[in-house]
Amino acid sequence: MGCSRDEGGSAATPENKCGKVSSVVFQTSPSSVTLNYVSGNNANSFKIEYGLTGFAQGSGKKITTSNTYAEITDLLPSTTYDFYITGICSSTENSEPYKLTSVTTQQSSCNGTVSAEFYQYDPNQIILQVGYSGGSFYYHEVEFGPAGFTLGSGTRIKGENYANNLYFNNLPLNQTYDFYVRTFCSAGDPTAFKKYSYNAVPTCPKPFNLNSYVISGQCNVGMGATRGFSWSSYGSPQSYTVSLIQNVNDPPGGQEFTTSNTSIAISNMYCLWKGFYVRSNCSGSTGSSAWAGPFIF
Repeated sequence: MGCSRDEGGSAATPENKCGKVSSVVFQTSPSSVTLNYVSGNNANSFKIEYGLTGFAQGSGKKITTSNTYAEITDLLPSTTYDFYITGICSSTENSEPYKLTSVTTQQSSCNGTVSAEFYQYDPNQIILQVGYSGGSFYYHEVEFGPAGFTLGSGTRIKGENYANNLYFNNLPLNQTYDFYVRTFCSAGDPTAFKKYSYNAVPTCPKPFNLNSYVISGQCNVGMGATRGFSWSSYGSPQSYTVSLIQNVNDPPGGQEFTTSNTSIAISNMYCLWKGFYVRSNCSGSTGSSAWAGPFIF
């Protein structure tokens, strides 16, 4: 959306030789407003103050720029704002402020939930796998820093378009980091940031994409069914432990089987088995992963 408003020319009064900006044009997205304007006489930079419509001048957020355009990017969707644009001619002389009123950001279509999982099977690389429940997305963005840092002061990275994984290399180990994660459904239309914390030590990757299926037979006839179990995993764990459960609310720890593959076939399956968990077993100090599951069949 693009609009223009003009609330007066750029000429300076005899008492004030610092001219007022004019010909303001703006464009909106769900999270931002882009302003373009013409400089008044003698102005070399500009102060922009903004806040919710009706805010008292002096109480809003402020930015200063030497350009005749500015993008304000920390706004909320479907929200109305006022802007004051003041020309700065010297340390002692400013123009009259140009007031731009009742600018409403667009409605967001990015209403899904963001989730994040961390993997670190290489001590020198953290993989952040981002999920988004709202369907298709454009890209993910993360701002990170030492635990407790203030959002806006960290390091911000953008993921590849349509990719779920972001990679963080060579972070000092044995430290806790905060990660603020959000998803852009389209340019200028992100979700809110969601905070996650992670202690950077090597870990054993938790399996995912669990599945189970009957290969042959029936569970209550003859010797019973042969059932297949499969899953996916990051890295190269030494083995996997499968735990069968008899009730859907049972914790893992029932009948267990171990395999070095990401699948296993178990014969003589009777009807009392209802689901399974699986975990990775890694070498050295990383031990075993958390249990993944249950997958109920």
